[in-house]
Amino acid sequence: MQLKSNILVFGLLSTGSSALVDLFREYNNIHIIPGEFNDFRAPGLVADQLSFQQSIDFPNRIDELTKFKIKIKLINNIIPIRKLKIHAFNGIRKRQKNALLRIRQINLLKKLNKELKSKITYSEKIQFAKKWITDIGNLNRGGKEFVVFDQPLLTGVDSKIWSEVFCPWKLICVFRDPKDQLAEIIKKDRLFLPFGAPYVNLAGVIIETIYGRNRKGAMNIHTDAIKKRLEWVDSLKETLDPDKFLLIDFEGLVNNYDKYKPIIENFIGDIKQNHTKKMTYFDPMNATKSIGIYKEYLTSEEIASLSELENWYCNMVYSNLIFHS
Repeated sequence: MQLKSNILVFGLLSTGSSALVDLFREYNNIHIIPGEFNDFRAPGLVADQLSFQQSIDFPNRIDELTKFKIKIKLINNIIPIRKLKIHAFNGIRKRQKNALLRIRQINLLKKLNKELKSKITYSEKIQFAKKWITDIGNLNRGGKEFVVFDQPLLTGVDSKIWSEVFCPWKLICVFRDPKDQLAEIIKKDRLFLPFGAPYVNLAGVIIETIYGRNRKGAMNIHTDAIKKRLEWVDSLKETLDPDKFLLIDFEGLVNNYDKYKPIIENFIGDIKQNHTKKMTYFDPMNATKSIGIYKEYLTSEEIASLSELENWYCNMVYSNLIFHS
């Protein structure tokens, strides 16, 4: 079975990329890998083991994810015995399916790690990683042409590496009005998450030392991080083939669904006829509730401080080809 293309979907934290993944669930020829795909991107995992310097800076931590006790924990979570109540059996089939799939993913990761820890060249390791991605995509694929990997990349992952490992691929980035992006971070109680409470950890101590332990400092952390992610997006736009990289603004997808959907379909590969479950997972009308939420969560001073990010967002929406369609 020949894979037509891997579809890599990423957002810039709370930008609405899950809405695009939900849209892809409605196509009968697209397979979705459950959850965010951390096995490749997380520090010390696969991406870092595919180059000499990264493997030195971030030593192999894959064994920690592939221990037998991890599989036992997954099995135990199917029916939580310690909290056994009538409702514990609700959703048992879904939990069983996800647990068994995760165990199969762990087995493939463990198999790959034998090669990553061996003395072969890094070029050979990349080829083994590429086969691993194909094998992951084939799990429960059911003959579908395309495979969606949700959030497989981070800014620190070398483009030369991921572009080889996921080949063939199409990359889609979802961006959003930064005011609503920060509002969503606050709404989901993620604003102070970097500080590490209720524990003291090195990352939290460093962040507190630089930014201070208050809301203003927390806002500055996320604002600076968003700026760096936007710089990354700009670099991708400059270096990647436009036939393989698509930028989607969340507001446009929601408010101009009928215009955006065919562009996304053509970008992937003329999949219009495969949209068999329309509005089953992604409802644009419902998604409009997530637009303009910044008024409930941000102060006027905070809104004013986001002018630089707001300018980037407006310029990107205007320059993006979808805007003119």
